Amino acid sequence: MSDLSQDILARVEAVKDEAIRFFQDFTRIDTSNPPGNTEAGAAFIARFLDRHGLAHRVIAPQKTMPNILASTAMAAPGRHLVLNGHIDVFPAGDPALWSRNPWSGDIVDGAVFGRGTADMKCGTTASIFTYLLLHGMRDRLKGRLTLTAVSDEETGGRWGTGYLIENHAAEVLGDCVLNGEPSSPWTVRFGEKSPIWFRFRVRTPGAHSAYPHVSKSATKIAARLMLDLEALEKLEPQIPELVTRMLSRPEALAAIERGLGKGAMHSATHVTVNFGIVQAGVKINMLPGDCVVEADIRMPVGVETAHIRAEVNRILERYPEVTAEELIQPPCEPTCSDPDHEMLRLIQDNAERLNGQRPVPIVTLGGTDCRFWRLEGIPAYVYGCSPGRMSAPDECVPIEEFLHVLKTHALSAGLYLERA
Repeated sequence: MSDLSQDILARVEAVKDEAIRFFQDFTRIDTSNPPGNTEAGAAFIARFLDRHGLAHRVIAPQKTMPNILASTAMAAPGRHLVLNGHIDVFPAGDPALWSRNPWSGDIVDGAVFGRGTADMKCGTTASIFTYLLLHGMRDRLKGRLTLTAVSDEETGGRWGTGYLIENHAAEVLGDCVLNGEPSSPWTVRFGEKSPIWFRFRVRTPGAHSAYPHVSKSATKIAARLMLDLEALEKLEPQIPELVTRMLSRPEALAAIERGLGKGAMHSATHVTVNFGIVQAGVKINMLPGDCVVEADIRMPVGVETAHIRAEVNRILERYPEVTAEELIQPPCEPTCSDPDHEMLRLIQDNAERLNGQRPVPIVTLGGTDCRFWRLEGIPAYVYGCSPGRMSAPDECVPIEEFLHVLKTHALSAGLYLERA
């Protein structure tokens, strides 16, 4: 292990307790999206940076969705590495389904407990502390390190990463991006599926349920529509040879299903359709005249939004009572980066050195803000904690896993900038 690596690990050890407390306190701040108000979360990060003398800016195109941008020039010219994490998290849902307060940040059985711990306050904390540690070693590094802690990731990123890249490209594009979204210790993500979200509204006159001859039922129409939309899952993607080569290896199948669950490889390489919201009806004996269905359609690499849009429009031709609205604007294509890139190898080498497990390159199931950089031609890679109970009640991240992610990020970022 190099002198730089040993020094980085020593510095992680020195701030370990502070990092765990930060992770806990960050979790205690309700930054659920929707509604998407992350002002308290961003202020918490800003205070931390202020305490450590780290200059930063708050960029808030929407007042309630501020973004934190900080950047450090190293001692010599070189490459520009961007660290990216998001502040907003999923809503907690019904608190009665949790074993304790979902915003407690408590340590339970060696894990930090609460909504957003996995997605992605673990990874964002790792990015913030990686930035802190490498800022303190800037005299030994080259190039530039930038921290982007953003809002609005859970609802498309228009006012977060998307805004920064569109309006502050010179500051945030960089040469490479490191992100700490959940990946599991067994995988490192070089690409991702992309969501296209639709809101379908069914409108009919409605009636008393004893008079079904007077009006069609909006809910019955919606049920048939949902069945037809599920047929999108049978589409055969034209997966690029590069991605096929990486995912066809036996170790890739083993790693993705160990880290993300049995069946994850099929989900990674096929269209999936989920109806996250269905709203209709006023009373049991009233025939609904209005029904709203919101669908999350996930496209693998090899399927374009235009294809899905065309298929949806073809289905809607059979449903004159239905209107559709796309919810993510602008839409985004599935993306991937070079799986042989130096940063990916650094992540693999450092993770293996730390825990004996060499993460396998895969394409991720969920979307991340990395797509914004990939669409600009900037390679971006994801290594984070296990998804575990991400978005479910009793979400938590083991402290040991959090510290492993922090060490892997700090080592990989430091070595990348040492070689710049």
